[in-house]
Amino acid sequence: MEILIQMFFVKSYEWNFSYGIEMDFCVADLSPTAPRVNGFPCKDRANVTSKDFLFTDFRTAGNVSVTGTNAYASFATVLEYPAVNTLGISHVRLDFGIGGVVPPHTHPYASETLFVVQGSILTGFVSFDGVLYAETLQKGDIYIFPKGTLHFQINVGTGPAISFNSLNSQSPGFLVAANQLLLSNIPAAVLESSLGISNATDLNLLEASVPPNWGN
Repeated sequence: MEILIQMFFVKSYEWNFSYGIEMDFCVADLSPTAPRVNGFPCKDRANVTSKDFLFTDFRTAGNVSVTGTNAYASFATVLEYPAVNTLGISHVRLDFGIGGVVPPHTHPYASETLFVVQGSILTGFVSFDGVLYAETLQKGDIYIFPKGTLHFQINVGTGPAISFNSLNSQSPGFLVAANQLLLSNIPAAVLESSLGISNATDLNLLEASVPPNWGN
């Protein structure tokens, strides 16, 4: 038994080491030829520089005019910011025009915090037992969205708004509720019955109302 226990700990240590769990960083190699199992392999450490850890895209505001809701999300997940590979973190900058909305959505792999940099934002989430928790936030406020919960944001101020969000996954996922429901080829009869719609015309109107550039 003692030998088996020793072997288990030795093998566990070897597994941790070989998969880089004990490493300080693992800048992602995003090249299409890099082998993938679950996540991204590490860039050759000899080729890593301080620039790999710098992300500057949030210096520029997102173009709120292209989404159909007068708001825009700029992402810093592992795909945009390879340095976060294996570190369990990513970020989002949200820009809002007046009345701008980030439609109801979920992040299946992460919890999220929202920090208001500018303006006034009404935000909230729906818990797994169907309760809405919502607050109007001002500059400097923080709100949290538990993992997998449906949540939203709307600018309720008189000018533009900005928030800086952090998520505890390098690839949190971004699933817009309207897209999943109306653009995923669920049979029309199912949607008509579920939504209380009487005919296909109503369904077509709903589908046409889905914002054009929120994860479609």
